[in-house]
Amino acid sequence: MSSILYSVGDEIRGNGRDKVDPRIESELEARRPDAALCRRDAVYSLEHTDFSVCGVVEPGYIYRLKPNAAPQRWDFAWIGEMQKALLRLKYPQHQEMKKYPEWNANLIERYCTGYWSGAATQEPGWEFLMPSCTVLEVLANKPVDPKSTKGDWKS
Repeated sequence: MSSILYSVGDEIRGNGRDKVDPRIESELEARRPDAALCRRDAVYSLEHTDFSVCGVVEPGYIYRLKPNAAPQRWDFAWIGEMQKALLRLKYPQHQEMKKYPEWNANLIERYCTGYWSGAATQEPGWEFLMPSCTVLEVLANKPVDPKSTKGDWKS
């Protein structure tokens, strides 16, 4: 899902920006294996069209893509746990946040290591990172609300 409307044949490249909270991106980058792509410089794709589960909150266009290099596969659920810890930090006054883990050095190391290991969590969400890709088909030529893709989006 992208906020930019591309055409068939367009090449999409990573934009160098954080994809999640900068604290998480910085911790991941500090532990990134040499052979792994920099998340900030990568294009992301999913193997399905349910964008409600991967942290996308803004409406966007949906494409079928062809990677221009071998994609790397990572379980984004590891990142979700770090996001929950940051929510707990942000909203300490809310009782329901107490069920989330605490943001600390052990949590950061555990979840960053888990992400870069390529191992699946109990409920994995696979993202594919690549330096660039080519648009094969525009599946949605109007912005789609990610909540409406729950269970898999159909045009």
